[in-house]
Amino acid sequence: MGAIGVVQLDRTPRLEPLRQRFVAHGVWVRPFGDVVYLMPPLVIGKDDLERLIAAVYDVLVEAAAAAEL
Repeated sequence: MGAIGVVQLDRTPRLEPLRQRFVAHGVWVRPFGDVVYLMPPLVIGKDDLERLIAAVYDVLVEAAAAAEL
């Protein structure tokens, strides 16, 4: 058991650069089509969850600024 979180983008981005940005931020997030989805386990700690959410936000802001989204 756990949770599911999704950020739907307005179009499908180039996925490989987006994946590489997530890895560079130290998280393993796999965008799929026009969605970035998270499936953290029920037992995820607050610090890890905050890190995951911050990484998604930072990567999407960076990608948008680089016109990758």
